[in-house]
Amino acid sequence: MKRFTYLIIGLLILAACKEEEFTPEDAFLQIYDDQNYNVSYQPTALGASDSNIFILSERRLDVSNFYGINLITTELSGEFKNEQQLEDQFVAPTKDLIKLGSTHYFFCMDRNTLRPHLASISASGDLNFTALNMSTSYPLAAGLNRNNELILLSYNQDSRESVMSLVSIDGQIQNQASYSIGAGNNVLEAITDHFTRRKDRLPFFCGQAPNSSYYFNGFYNFTMSLVFTDLGDDPTGVIQGQNTDAAMKYLLPIGGNNYAFIAYQFSDHFLSGSTELSANSVTSSVNYFNRKVPEIAPNAISKIVDYSFGTDEYAIIASETEGRQVILYFFDKNTGDLINTLFLGTLNPFTFADLEVFEDGGIAVLGTTFLADRFERVYLQKISRTQLTEII
Repeated sequence: MKRFTYLIIGLLILAACKEEEFTPEDAFLQIYDDQNYNVSYQPTALGASDSNIFILSERRLDVSNFYGINLITTELSGEFKNEQQLEDQFVAPTKDLIKLGSTHYFFCMDRNTLRPHLASISASGDLNFTALNMSTSYPLAAGLNRNNELILLSYNQDSRESVMSLVSIDGQIQNQASYSIGAGNNVLEAITDHFTRRKDRLPFFCGQAPNSSYYFNGFYNFTMSLVFTDLGDDPTGVIQGQNTDAAMKYLLPIGGNNYAFIAYQFSDHFLSGSTELSANSVTSSVNYFNRKVPEIAPNAISKIVDYSFGTDEYAIIASETEGRQVILYFFDKNTGDLINTLFLGTLNPFTFADLEVFEDGGIAVLGTTFLADRFERVYLQKISRTQLTEII
């Protein structure tokens, strides 16, 4: 792979900040080309150390319907450094790079045994894999709790259960709880379609609530549901979806029982900067679908991150529009009000894969764009903290 950089990078600096001085690490757009025109990588996650930016991506395999894993390492300016093509043995990476100290973590699985593995990326980009002491289980999503334990949401096809596991950084299972999907049809087909991309990706995610309980978005009672749990035998609360046709898409705890979220019902999308969710009862997700946004594309990937500026706290909701642009919604976390929006990708179509806040206060957006209208390539765009002050 070689780096391809658009000559329009300088034009992408926001007009309101055009007189500011930027270092190459502050703000940039990089597009990564490949001499093999037929190659296609699907970026999934983004992270950064003190000296490197890491881009996790998926690639098609000849030996499996599951997707293999690639790791692109760049300079802090986005300049391409190297690419690692992981062994075909490891497939199906979770869609977040979880940072602890100087190390990033994600989960994947062995394509032959379907056993989950914990993968770690050192600050210099070295990879290490540890098999988890679990039976066959598809890794669906990852998170982090306040004890610096990794959270793994997986699906056990033998017991037909959604499984929440707390995992130490050395790959030891610290706690685990399983929740039956109930009597009825098996959801394995929907999950394998999710991994093999025969159908659209499903919005699996997991995390820890402000009251120290846990939540996951996954299959429960045969629907994509938001499940709250203290890791006991039964959930403490469930916000049920409608099969896979309506559900939460991403969630960010704001405080108390309030959350910022983006959700969908068929091709419609709904979002909120702050809504109180019932974590101790059984309700329907559509009860919370009040603010419809028409511009988001059906099946778009979405993410929400915290952002702080002085004493002000924001939730940034990122997604993809029907016009193939990336859209960022900036919400005030205290009031839930929408402050501003920002569109990326005015000259070329942009898809969205991930959004991360960097330690210098800038944010980076990851996705794909097209060269010559047909070659899909990974892009990385960073927006500086100075530029963000003009937005919020």
